[in-house]
Amino acid sequence: MGVKNIKAIIFIAAALFCGTAAADFEWRASVGAMGFVAPKYMGSNSFEPYYLPMIDVEYGPFFLNTIQGVGAFLPVNESRSLIFAPAVRWRAKRNLGEAMDTVEWIKNVRPTATLNTILRFEPVLFNFRITEGLANDNKGSSYNLGVTWRDDISRSVHLTLYATAIYGSRQYNRTYFGITESENMRYGYVYDLYRPGAGLKSLDFGGLARYFITEKASIDFAFEYMRLVGAAAKSPITHDKNQLLFGVGATYRF
Repeated sequence: MGVKNIKAIIFIAAALFCGTAAADFEWRASVGAMGFVAPKYMGSNSFEPYYLPMIDVEYGPFFLNTIQGVGAFLPVNESRSLIFAPAVRWRAKRNLGEAMDTVEWIKNVRPTATLNTILRFEPVLFNFRITEGLANDNKGSSYNLGVTWRDDISRSVHLTLYATAIYGSRQYNRTYFGITESENMRYGYVYDLYRPGAGLKSLDFGGLARYFITEKASIDFAFEYMRLVGAAAKSPITHDKNQLLFGVGATYRF
């Protein structure tokens, strides 16, 4: 993406924020936790459990969210049908070393901050997101194009479904699916060198179901199916193109 593009995003966000009235700001917050069972890494055929604190705080257009990071929802037009949402979030490290089987080896990837640029078209909830790694060797851009459907099936059951296509830049795909000479040598030449280019990485389908046990408390169920395609599917460290994730948690709203 580059420094010039990042500066342009910050400038646009500042210009849009100037038109937002502070008098309209209201607080909204929810806290919770969710446990997941997911592949050890993208392409793995083995699973491991982990959990995340689920935090969602909004003050007017500003938000702090476990999934989206820290940023602001800024309307582009008067009808608010088009929303621009720059955000910064943390991309966790991938530090698994060697798995039980040498063939399951995966290289480490250090953590980094990422800059997210989101365009949301409502009420259809059509999203376009650009994510850029900002530091360390965990760089590269991914481009997400997706659509989200939400419905309150009943007073106590709310359902969200989404479908997303993710395109990875050359640097992104090489970070997560490539194998360099030094990496291969370090682990005894288990695999051939692999230098993928840019291309479509995956097609994702998922959802979140919430069952409200009270007006403010809910039990949450999450699922996602990721189909790796293109260079990601062909990588020597990809052992399963079909990636599944399941999660169960609870949330309380203030």
